[in-house]
Amino acid sequence: MSGGGRGNSRNDKTKRIPVYSGRTIAACLIGLWLILGSSVYAGWETGAKAGFDTNVNRDTGGGENDQFLSVYVSFDRGPTGERRLDWTMSTTAEGAAFSRFSDLGYVSATVAPGLVLLYGSIHVISASPFLSAKSVVDSDQSSVSFGVRMALRHRLRRDIYIGEYYVYTDSRAEVETFSYTGNAVGIFAGFAWTPAASTEIGYEFSRGDSFRSLGVGTVEPAGGGAGGEHHRFSDAFDSEVARERVTRHAVGVNIGILLGKSLFSRAGYTFTNMDGDLGTSTSHAGYFGVGHRF
Repeated sequence: MSGGGRGNSRNDKTKRIPVYSGRTIAACLIGLWLILGSSVYAGWETGAKAGFDTNVNRDTGGGENDQFLSVYVSFDRGPTGERRLDWTMSTTAEGAAFSRFSDLGYVSATVAPGLVLLYGSIHVISASPFLSAKSVVDSDQSSVSFGVRMALRHRLRRDIYIGEYYVYTDSRAEVETFSYTGNAVGIFAGFAWTPAASTEIGYEFSRGDSFRSLGVGTVEPAGGGAGGEHHRFSDAFDSEVARERVTRHAVGVNIGILLGKSLFSRAGYTFTNMDGDLGTSTSHAGYFGVGHRF
């Protein structure tokens, strides 16, 4: 790692914020068992997935690629279908390790209660606040996040559905450079090819903060501006990083296959285009995973 980066005067422009992500993770995990009771409409799920990202450092000059392996365990309480208005609960604990950028490895916990309204026989309206805590090997990126997701889903036929959603996220990282707030809207459509195989495609537009790596060839806007704030040298990426407001467009596809009564597999791919004052960056990300419900 470059030792000279830590002496960069730009470090004075950032503050270290105590987010206590470790304590919040513990609280979320305790809540996972204390809040949720037994229910015929609830169940546990565990799984693992391997994936890749061609631009993990969000660099406008091409970016660095990496591969990861993650494992998770979750508990979900879904609507019973017997009432128009019902409550839901989703909790997830996850851990991941990266091949090249090992400092990006993390453990996280998320709790998301929610309400679901069945409107007629084909419309489902849902709203779910969430709280998430992440502890990253690179402690600068450890964070506590909260927000809300609202969605509207319409079943056109027994095997076809479409929907829209909105997500607001406020993430407070240990270092301001990696903190962000964002608003995202998206549309999606799904089709069940068989009782055991389905596909979902989607598009998302979002506007919010993001860190960007200042690689070779990155030109900062004159006079500072949005791209001139929250500079910092990142040991994880071995480069300067800065935070700015960006616009994202993402297109993705996901495939799910049931391999048995409780075993399943999933695969997905997402292309993302991110544009800001520091330039435009793109990334290709994908994963393949297997899971088990019990």
